[in-house]
Amino acid sequence: MTKRKLSALLVAALSVLGMAGQALAAPTSLAGKRVLIHLKTGFKQDDNQPCVAFDVALAALKAGAKVEMFFDAAAVVDLKIWQSKPTSLAYEVPDKLKDILVAEYKTPTKKDFPKTYQDFLRWLHSQGVAVTFNGTMAQLTSLSNGVHDIGQLEPIAKPLSLAEMLQHRVRADIYLVY
Repeated sequence: MTKRKLSALLVAALSVLGMAGQALAAPTSLAGKRVLIHLKTGFKQDDNQPCVAFDVALAALKAGAKVEMFFDAAAVVDLKIWQSKPTSLAYEVPDKLKDILVAEYKTPTKKDFPKTYQDFLRWLHSQGVAVTFNGTMAQLTSLSNGVHDIGQLEPIAKPLSLAEMLQHRVRADIYLVY
C-alpha cells in the first residue's frame, strides 16, 4: 500500500470515528416527537408513579416533545372533581420536588410553581400538554354518563373511546407507563 493510500485511509477512518463520537455525544432531541404518558396507577394506590409521570411530562415538554398524559384504570379516579374540588389531585407537590424541577428547568419559578397536582396538571395543559382519559373506565366507575362524557372529571381532560385510545397509542413515538 502506498503512503498516499495509507494516509487517505487513515484520514477516512479518523473522520468516521469522529462522526461516530459526535453522534454518541450529541443529546437526542425530542423536538416534534409524540410522547404518550399512560397513567394507570392512581395516587391512592401508589403516589410515586403518578408523581414521576408528572415530572416526566415536564421533562418531555421542555425537550420539545408533544406530550399527552393519558389517565386510565385507577388513575381515572384521580381526575374526579367533587363539590368543585379535586380529590386525589389535591395532594400538594412536595417543596423538595419543586426545588429539583425549578433548578433543572428554570420554569415555573419556585414562587409560581403549582401548589397541588391539579394545579400542576392545569399548568402542564396550559403549556401544551394534552390530557386525556379512558372514557369507558369513567363510565364503568360512574364518573360519567357515556364514553365521551366529561362527567365529574377534570374539565381540561378529553375522554377517549377504546378505538381512540388505540389510535393515540399507535401515533406515539415514545410510550411510557406509570
